Amino acid sequence: MSVQATTATNATDPLLRPLGAAQQHLLAVVGDAVTTTGGWPVYQYVQAKLDEQGLDIEEVLATLPYFAHAQLHYSLVRRDRHGVREEEPVRLSVAGMAHLDAFAGTATMFLRVLNALAERRAAAPFEPGRVVAVQVSGPQLVAELGLQHHPGVGLLPELLGNEPATWHGSQQGGDDWTYQPSSHLRRFREVADVDDYLTRMRAWLLPPAPAPVLEAVSPLGVVAAFDYLDVVWQLKFDRKLVHVPSGERLVRLTLPVAGADEFDSRLSALGEMFKGLDVPGTNGGPFDRLRRFLRRALPAVSVPAILGAVDTLQHVTHVRNAGQHVGAAPQAATALRALGLPYPVTDHAGAWDVVQRQVINALDTIRAEANTLPSRPLLQTQNAAAGTVTRGGPHRPAPAQRRRRGAQAGQARANDQG
Repeated sequence: MSVQATTATNATDPLLRPLGAAQQHLLAVVGDAVTTTGGWPVYQYVQAKLDEQGLDIEEVLATLPYFAHAQLHYSLVRRDRHGVREEEPVRLSVAGMAHLDAFAGTATMFLRVLNALAERRAAAPFEPGRVVAVQVSGPQLVAELGLQHHPGVGLLPELLGNEPATWHGSQQGGDDWTYQPSSHLRRFREVADVDDYLTRMRAWLLPPAPAPVLEAVSPLGVVAAFDYLDVVWQLKFDRKLVHVPSGERLVRLTLPVAGADEFDSRLSALGEMFKGLDVPGTNGGPFDRLRRFLRRALPAVSVPAILGAVDTLQHVTHVRNAGQHVGAAPQAATALRALGLPYPVTDHAGAWDVVQRQVINALDTIRAEANTLPSRPLLQTQNAAAGTVTRGGPHRPAPAQRRRRGAQAGQARANDQG
């Protein structure tokens, strides 16, 4: 009977994710051999079985998921590489067993024994004046757990010797094998399943991932992001987008934050900048008009990124509103979570750094998507006043042009009266 694949849909460890057909076939060949003979197959046999399917064993082995650190390399299959290569046994690890229905019970058996060994170690009567050897009789432990008739019990001594979690305990082979649990096993007490086992093993054996080092936000970062976006907007839509409400608001964005009042002040300055965005359209606020305008102007592939960026800017506005309106607090709490900040904010300097990064990223996203358009496109935007098609929305005459028109109109009225 061929060993079938098992599913691990709820697993989170990368070693338990679904495999490709060639990878699964390799595990099935090893599993079938164990089911038939009761022992691990040699490399030559597995190689021949894969050859029959046109598969190269080394290529397939190289694609199996694994984790490694220093001399440790843990994957779904274990090879000792001792003696003649073709004679070396090819074994399934506990992670590899979890991919085969017929071996899921064997993996569970191992975890039960692992937990029992950890408990024996914890319950040992250690003494302050001498070293106490903790030694467990394998057959006795198996009998106590009711596993003596389990079909995979014969693999247990080898599993204990080959799994990183248990290979530190010295063993004696034969039918009366023993095991000396080490203090390392404390990490696996009450282990729940293979996924939990692998998670604990990674936490123990692998070095912690280095914390990301964030570059300091430039004091001019937000101001520069507005400026860069405005330049691209003028090139693409033939009109300004960013109108600075006042120099004081602009300077406020470049100042550091030490407390709550300064944090609110910076958010208010950002809010004034957002209000000054001159987006074509008459209905709704600047963010609603920005969404509508860019949906029409940009290709569909750009829309998700644009909507996400505009949502980020609106989240900042919601946080800002909470500093001025008591009823806005629930909306602000939701917006803070979306920005990656806690509610309430306690580290205002750190929160301002996060807000700046989010705003810069959002403005840069809008700029990058707009920059994919050719410069000065002829947009089919309805002129709300005259019903004509113009570039980038209703045309606004330059001040000098408006003055000339006014003078011409005045002269025409004088002529009519004359």
